[in-house]
Amino acid sequence: MHYFLTVLLLLISAAVSADTYVYENAEGQRLITNVPSRDKDITLIKRWRDKRTKPRKQRKIIGYSYLFRDAEGISHFTNKKSSGRGMELISKRPIYYYDKPRSGGPAPVLKVLKERIKEYRPLIMQAARETGLDVNLIHAVILAESAYNPKALSPKGAMGLMQLIPATAKRFNVTDAYDPAQNIRGGTRYLKFLMNRFGNDIELATAAYNAGEGAVEKYGRTIPPYRETQDYVRKVKGYMAQGMVAFN
Repeated sequence: MHYFLTVLLLLISAAVSADTYVYENAEGQRLITNVPSRDKDITLIKRWRDKRTKPRKQRKIIGYSYLFRDAEGISHFTNKKSSGRGMELISKRPIYYYDKPRSGGPAPVLKVLKERIKEYRPLIMQAARETGLDVNLIHAVILAESAYNPKALSPKGAMGLMQLIPATAKRFNVTDAYDPAQNIRGGTRYLKFLMNRFGNDIELATAAYNAGEGAVEKYGRTIPPYRETQDYVRKVKGYMAQGMVAFN
């Protein structure tokens, strides 16, 4: 079928939008317009939003995380404005309210979240040492997956803190996915496996953690075009940038 591009910029005052729309008709002709259409004979292919019409996400700032570096060059995350003498402030980032976990249910209140992080932080630190993973990556995945709920169970059967499905639990020798130590150990080993497989690319590794390594391979080692997976990758990266250990 012969495809060609038709530019149709209609400036009808009552219908004009600041956005740009790409429609395709039954013959494969593509129409570019700034007028939204309800014509059932054409299909909306793409919409580019003008900055003025993009929906704004109101994210509530609940605090700040600070990154300091000491005299020996060691980095320290904290939620305190000052960290003693000899500490150089490297960055200050807002901590936004966190979304509900992937396992389902509401996100815990901040007080409960802090208590959970404090309880499981030693296990997470140990797992980071054993695998060589960035501790903030582990924190971010756990927050996104279960909000640190060791008894979390998703509608798809994923279990525990790092939401291990039965096959993954078995693959990494986890006999009790609701045991925090086993769950974190198995989840971080799987995450390390994915980091190695995808060249230490955090975006691809976390996409594979969400959608499966096969899905990432299927789409040419790119983030699969699944809304859930794309949102998940952005969420994990956002949590990492905030320095989730600052909640402790």
